[in-house]
Amino acid sequence: MTLPPHIAERRAQMLTRFGNAAHRFARAGFATTPPEALASREATCRACPEWDATALNATGRCRKCGCSTWAKLRMATERCPLGKWEAVEVSSLKSPVSSFSPPSATPAPPRESLPSAPLLT
Repeated sequence: MTLPPHIAERRAQMLTRFGNAAHRFARAGFATTPPEALASREATCRACPEWDATALNATGRCRKCGCSTWAKLRMATERCPLGKWEAVEVSSLKSPVSSFSPPSATPAPPRESLPSAPLLT
């Protein structure tokens, strides 16, 4: 199936923006947005008419840039395409790679809390 040229062009632009965002995020040591800035970003996006709450399995998508807002909000290096919020100064952040987990991810319980099975003899 061949896409209409305007759709193919839009997808190519989104893919380019995604690659650039991933590159900035990696170069910054995968620095995530601090909780207070994240809360502010989320509130701003939720109030924006360009935000689609039902897109991407209800994690949200920006209609302006096409990005997953769930991911973009958490990347300290990213900014709103409408200028409603800016990137966070990365030099002042630690590298909290572990805090960047998908919304459906549930951490495994610690080993010591797992029940032990009786040994078969």
